[in-house]
Amino acid sequence: MPHDPSSPEAPEETADRLTAALREVAAEGRRSAPGSGAAVRRRAAARRRTRRAAVTAAGLVVAGAAVLAGTALLDSGDRPAPPPAATATTTAPAPPPSPEDGTVRDLRIDLTALELRAGGRTFPLSAPGMNQPFRDDAVGRVTERLRSVRFSSSPTGVVEQHDWVLAFQGPQGERHFVYGADGTADVPGRRPSTLGLIGLRTADARWLYEHTAVGARVTVTGAGG
Repeated sequence: MPHDPSSPEAPEETADRLTAALREVAAEGRRSAPGSGAAVRRRAAARRRTRRAAVTAAGLVVAGAAVLAGTALLDSGDRPAPPPAATATTTAPAPPPSPEDGTVRDLRIDLTALELRAGGRTFPLSAPGMNQPFRDDAVGRVTERLRSVRFSSSPTGVVEQHDWVLAFQGPQGERHFVYGADGTADVPGRRPSTLGLIGLRTADARWLYEHTAVGARVTVTGAGG
């Protein structure tokens, strides 16, 4: 029956008419029903998050492009120089010893006083009982510095090890030794030998060994020959 506008509608009729109108709109494709209020709020929040993410990504892309463009505009003269490479440093070798360093370059052996003078020091010595192995005022040179060496220091020919040894040659090439004689000879003193050996106390022989240069001059006096 046709609806009379002048007559009031019952609530059920109003609801039926509203439902029918919404269905008609949905059928015609104009728009879908909005759903509940909570669903509408969720969709709006999702759209806001999407927009913020899009804006942030766009900002990062623009900033990166600006950095690349600035780098490309710098030529080789504007770019900062790389740090200098590390360089190795070398230390010059120490100079050879000199007399000012305390190196002994002159030894004087006095067979009369039984003394050896070197480096401003005087050492008592043991010499052969007969001075034939040496010539008076003979001059020789130190040829070797030997930490230890075996040789005979007595007429018996017994070979023993001796420490802190300086070997030197006489004017005719004869070989002599200055060595630590503790325990094998009296220092100072003489021994019954004609061997070309000059015995020192061990501590004195060590000092002379450590401070004397090969090539040092050796002068022998008081040999009486």
